[in-house]
Amino acid sequence: MAALSESEHRRHAIGAEEDVGALRRAVARLAAGQHALREGVAELVATELGTNLLRHALPGGYVLVRKTGDGIELISVDHGPGMTAAALGSPAGTVPSTVPPPYRGGGLGAGLNVVRRNAVEFDWYSTRRGTVVYARLGSSPEPGAPAGWRFGGINVPLGGDGESGDAWAVAPGRPTAALVVDGLGHGPGAAAASRAAITSFEHAPVTGLDRLLRHTHEAMRGTRGGVLGACLIDPARREFAYAAVGNITGRVVTGTRSVHLLDRPGTLGTHLPVPSLRLQHGPWEPGSALVLVSDGIRSGWNLEDHPRLLDHHPSLIAAVLHREYGRPNDDATVLVVRQVAHMA
Repeated sequence: MAALSESEHRRHAIGAEEDVGALRRAVARLAAGQHALREGVAELVATELGTNLLRHALPGGYVLVRKTGDGIELISVDHGPGMTAAALGSPAGTVPSTVPPPYRGGGLGAGLNVVRRNAVEFDWYSTRRGTVVYARLGSSPEPGAPAGWRFGGINVPLGGDGESGDAWAVAPGRPTAALVVDGLGHGPGAAAASRAAITSFEHAPVTGLDRLLRHTHEAMRGTRGGVLGACLIDPARREFAYAAVGNITGRVVTGTRSVHLLDRPGTLGTHLPVPSLRLQHGPWEPGSALVLVSDGIRSGWNLEDHPRLLDHHPSLIAAVLHREYGRPNDDATVLVVRQVAHMA
């Protein structure tokens, strides 16, 4: 199956009424080219998410927006007091795949029910640290994703707008390959470097990490270069292999066990030879999750402080980690890949 990647998010801060209007107009511009969206729906959902942040999440929050497939993804993020169990009809933060029953009345729950009814995917996670609401509008839940796999990510450029020097991609299959790449620096030059790596990944079947890194190194020549972390998951053998050149880190989580994925100094795409490869191997079981992050996420990030977070949609998981551990002075990416069903 072909590799799948997504564009970077746009971060829209919500702190005043005029910010809600700006978000609505920005979403309308994105929706204009997406044929699976009913007229006005994206703007309605954006308005509800922005208004909820303004009214219930003092001092506000932000909404991450990007095109995805034939639709749009919107993720509302705040550091507010969190939602109660009654707000959406089920225990806070425990709705990984089912839709909560309709909420009758005004306030936060009523607004989010508008979002829920118009989304092909809807999820939420709320603790005392704040609330994250995920909504994807379009015609199919996960474009191109095979049965048994779910993946998603957050890629926010420095300053919340413009081109990101980070990128991610997943090639589902047997084995499944996933990578995060970070072009050196910021802006268009860094974005060109990461695009070269993603294009190489998309056009060459991944049969081994050594070959992947060599092809990526050649593809990034002529750019400023970058760093990369790549994981190869073989569900039939119940194992994974990981290799990194530069400071891309991550973890593989199975139940209560967490395996730290290690980086190694180096840069791809430079005049120097391909850095020597050191493979890291470990067990992979059905239900495991892979999390890869660029150095725009602080090194102390963890999942332990976020109960049951891994039960949720990968993009929502990524948004929580980005909210808690993202650096304000760098592009930041979190990629989450989960195997949610046994694959023979």
